Amino acid sequence: MPITPPLSEPVLTYTVEDLVTDALIETGMVSPGDTADPDQAQWAFRKANYLLDTWATKKNFVPYASFNIFTLVPGLSPHTIGPAVGATFPMVQRPTKIVRATIILTNTPAPYVSVVLNLRDEQWWMENTIQQLPSSQPTDLFYNPTFPNGSLYYWPIPNTAWQTQLETWAILQQFGSITDPIGGPNAAGTIPPGYRNALMLSLAESLLPGGERAAHPTLVQMAAQARAGVFGLNTAVPRMQTRDSGIPGAYDDQRATTFSYKSRSS
Repeated sequence: MPITPPLSEPVLTYTVEDLVTDALIETGMVSPGDTADPDQAQWAFRKANYLLDTWATKKNFVPYASFNIFTLVPGLSPHTIGPAVGATFPMVQRPTKIVRATIILTNTPAPYVSVVLNLRDEQWWMENTIQQLPSSQPTDLFYNPTFPNGSLYYWPIPNTAWQTQLETWAILQQFGSITDPIGGPNAAGTIPPGYRNALMLSLAESLLPGGERAAHPTLVQMAAQARAGVFGLNTAVPRMQTRDSGIPGAYDDQRATTFSYKSRSS
């Protein structure tokens, strides 16, 4: 009699505990099919969150850009953004960086009409001698990533309740419990495609010193390849341009050239 597949099959899902166990197996601290010691599993779980904490500061590990629209509070400076109680702009996590920002002048009817804000650094803000200047429409924004909520200094300080759109890094959230689901082939989860393997193998590497294990060349290679796959999706290829004589150009003086180095003529 032929062997037939089961009529029903459970959906394959993963939890953080599965990821931690697989990382321990890659290091040789746990054998396949065995269960990790609870203390050992909790140690690896904490290390996974430490790793995510580091990845949150690196652009190459950002899975996607997040576009958020908020309403300004007239006369308020700074506006705060983050997860703590009282934030002007509530978000699950405090942004590590504001990539772009706009003021939306009208959104009814569509399409939106917006003005791009100049993103400024702390030197510009400290050298601004009229920090409390009010105006109907801000032109600049300085973001100070204070903790637990970040501080947004719109300048001039708006006295109109415009909407503002902020582009931020959508960073990977740290896990609250070792039993948290992280998805699977047929299930929703909190980790985008590609990141689960990169996180597991990178975690295995980070466990080696504490576990007093030597790095296996294959593990190092697999971890590097998994991270490279993530990097490749997030790394922007820089544009290059030269001036008329072939000297590298600059953003403040970009000029194309039709000069041919082969024929030595334009």
